[in-house]
Amino acid sequence: MDKEASARGWLGHLVSVRPRGTAGLLRLSAAFFLTFWGAGAFQQFIGPYLQATYHLSGAVASGALATVYLMAFACLTFATYTIHWLGERGALIGGTLAYATFPAVALVSGNPVLLVLAAAVWGWGSSALWTSGTVMVLDLAGPGEYGRASGTLYTGVYIGQALGVLMLGFLTAWWGPRGMVATAVAITLVGTAVALSLPYRRRERSAPRLLNPFVALTSPTTRTAALILLLSSSGFGLLLGVFGHVVAAVYGLAAVGWVTSGFYIARIPSGNGGGRLIDRVGRRPVLGGAFLASSISLLLAAVLQQPWLLAVCAVALGIHASIVPIGLATWVGDRAVAEDRPYTYAAVSLWSNVGTGLAILGGQSLLAALGGWQGTFALFGGLFLVCVLLTWRLR
Repeated sequence: MDKEASARGWLGHLVSVRPRGTAGLLRLSAAFFLTFWGAGAFQQFIGPYLQATYHLSGAVASGALATVYLMAFACLTFATYTIHWLGERGALIGGTLAYATFPAVALVSGNPVLLVLAAAVWGWGSSALWTSGTVMVLDLAGPGEYGRASGTLYTGVYIGQALGVLMLGFLTAWWGPRGMVATAVAITLVGTAVALSLPYRRRERSAPRLLNPFVALTSPTTRTAALILLLSSSGFGLLLGVFGHVVAAVYGLAAVGWVTSGFYIARIPSGNGGGRLIDRVGRRPVLGGAFLASSISLLLAAVLQQPWLLAVCAVALGIHASIVPIGLATWVGDRAVAEDRPYTYAAVSLWSNVGTGLAILGGQSLLAALGGWQGTFALFGGLFLVCVLLTWRLR
């Protein structure tokens, strides 16, 4: 076997999809990588950036970020229309452009109304990007390969976001906040260019209907999956809402990057490794173990009350946040035929955005009501224990 053939064989083994889908999956993963290297990583800095640059209150910053997730919730109910009108590739391109919109507006304006409108556009983009990207991955893979193929996509996201958080943290010190945001916009637009070049044939989908996502919830298993995502996604909201403010208060703004980077770095090996484990041993034990690790770390931090344990919790939350969406993608691949995948994915994923948005909005109130971050962590630790139990009901 010559070197070129050997390399093709190794690459095919790495992404674990049929040869015809390898090029498409790698390019799709590259588009996600760049989008989350730029605007996706900027999420971690939104609150501190708006406060430092425009002297906006924490409530305004949290409200803008929460709008992204609550708008994504609303737009996921229209996900079948997005796919029908734009096609999977068109929705992907529009989604990357929408991700670039918020940091572009934040670069030039601190007007709260403009920021909320830009956040709403970003929310639509999130619904379009993730719905199109997930169904494209499942189309490119096959039964028994969904975990590994989804792991490839999500690993690109996780590597991009981890590099982005680290890079943007350094750029804040070197070039200032505005230079950091300008870089995030530029990198995201390169991701749009990659999405434009993606080779993908449009698929026939079920006719779009407004209630499609809610009809899918008539299944008890779908409702269980939705509840798991509702509770588990609050972990990312916790990181974006409470973590950033607590770390900035304890260590300073520059420390937000290095403390929370454990979340993003931990997701990298968990993505591909978690997908392969799901294909091999099933969703329930893998998801249950991830939830248990997050719960234990948060409860330990609450009991020991040591601020340095924030970094440990960030790592555990990163593993959890890595594996759960991959488990969701494999569940959609196994439960839905290709024509129904957009609205089956939307029926479950829309609750993920609710959990993240509510955690961001309620984070500051929880800090005040529960006497600080220790009580807040104990609450979320308990929620993730509930997720462990729910996971074993998932079929």
